[in-house]
Amino acid sequence: MLARHVGTTTLILTVLLCATGSGVVWAAEEWSLDKQRDGIEVYTRPVAGSGIKEFKGIAEFEQNPESILLVLRDSDRFKTWFPNCPESKLLDREANVSYQYSVMDAPWPVSDRDNVLRSETSRDESSGIVAIHITAAPDYYPEQDGRVRVRQAKGTWQLEPLAGSRTRVTFSMHLEPGGGIPDWLINARVVETPFEALTNLRSSVGN
Repeated sequence: MLARHVGTTTLILTVLLCATGSGVVWAAEEWSLDKQRDGIEVYTRPVAGSGIKEFKGIAEFEQNPESILLVLRDSDRFKTWFPNCPESKLLDREANVSYQYSVMDAPWPVSDRDNVLRSETSRDESSGIVAIHITAAPDYYPEQDGRVRVRQAKGTWQLEPLAGSRTRVTFSMHLEPGGGIPDWLINARVVETPFEALTNLRSSVGN
């Protein structure tokens, strides 16, 4: 299991990664390359009507899309590679649609966050690209005492097959975590969020 970090910035990372329909208006702004390291590129751009940036992380994996998809869709395994996530479970799955519940630890006095995510998986038969479209479904599962439910989010995992059984993985996300966390503090973690997510996923898929 990957090491977990404690602190307010960790809370922001976990909320950003786990909470993946937002009520904001999506902007067609140009992406800005903010980080490039270890074969991972991270881009951000502003979103109209929101103070929180959208991010996109891109990395190539040695494994094929099916191997990566197995990890991404395994709700119980999620907590073993996702930082600071002590609880994750599958709520329901029917065909290509699933609902997942997860809990994010937060340092006192900040309340823990929890997320209910709806994931819909599709595959383009001509290109072989697999996409997982993730939205918050906050009312699908009862709210839990002592936890703040993330209510607005939208994200995508895209798995693009490459030559030699390799895969280009793209993780994009924008959300409004709520709970009184200031926008500037969330934006301070926007670049590291996809970088750490893709780094951790690489390690998990490789094991």
